[in-house]
Amino acid sequence: MRTDKHRNPTAFDTDVAALALKPAVEYNQGDPFQIGNKTYYTASLIGNPIAVTIKLIDTIGFTTKRGNPRWTHTNIPKFIWDRLSYEDKRDVIGLMYQREGGTDMRVLFPNYGKLS
Repeated sequence: MRTDKHRNPTAFDTDVAALALKPAVEYNQGDPFQIGNKTYYTASLIGNPIAVTIKLIDTIGFTTKRGNPRWTHTNIPKFIWDRLSYEDKRDVIGLMYQREGGTDMRVLFPNYGKLS
């Protein structure tokens, strides 16, 4: 899974990472993947994958500038996300990780498999 191989629980790509994270400090370019005719690269996270993912979502939220969801399975309004505790944000990311098919980092998510 792209999530596990790149320690990236929500499987975001380097284009998304570049909006909020520091290259070579918080992420590197991971493996390529195709959507249609376009090639993207999974962001390979450096450091604590939960903290890095929270930083990303804290900065850019769940929607693009055009208002489209960044993830097909999860879309939370920014004002609600901003009110969540660290533990709640961790649990949302854990649910996203589960929906992305990740399993190797389950230990980071104490409520993995318990939420839906």
